[in-house]
Amino acid sequence: MPRRKLFTVTFCLFSLLLLIGCSHSANQPTKPESPKEFAAMIAKKGELSALATSEKLSKTPTIKGKIAIVKNSDGDITIDRFSEDGATFDTDPPIPVGETWNNFLPAALYAKTPDEIETLIKINCVTKKDEALYTKGDSTTAEPKIYEYVICDIGLVDYKTATVFAKKQAGKNVPPSRITGSTIARHPWLEIADFIRSAANTNKKSAS
Repeated sequence: MPRRKLFTVTFCLFSLLLLIGCSHSANQPTKPESPKEFAAMIAKKGELSALATSEKLSKTPTIKGKIAIVKNSDGDITIDRFSEDGATFDTDPPIPVGETWNNFLPAALYAKTPDEIETLIKINCVTKKDEALYTKGDSTTAEPKIYEYVICDIGLVDYKTATVFAKKQAGKNVPPSRITGSTIARHPWLEIADFIRSAANTNKKSAS
């Protein structure tokens, strides 16, 4: 068989097999995505973060019932203990004070659906900038440099009435002692954790 005919036959057979394979793949049913058990909480995060509230501060603020902790850090909104896709809920113990950026309270206190929320804890953090004088190496001349710091507003909210019953601002405008390429603005997690946990401890005392 001439080479040209052999090439043509081979090409046609290959094209036919490819066509059959594509047709078979197209007819295969798409595997359904596994359900996200906590998708309702994740879908609610923007609404929880932006919840309009009134204010009636308590002298003895107490976290009551099931909670949700929503954190907004410069527009990045997350819900404490829930994965971003709503597939999992972290049941690990609270992270030790000083290392805390999530898992603020025991897992048993958290609502698993929006309908269960009784106390909403809102943490709104904003990165700000300021300027201070710094010297380079052995230089005696100070030069102005921009640094960043984080201020967070925490509110404890009676979710059913949308009423803030306790609040605190955490973080300070403190210039870093020196600025390098790895200098970052740190969130005041210790202050935040202390405030939230003190209200939870008050609740335990009143329940005992």
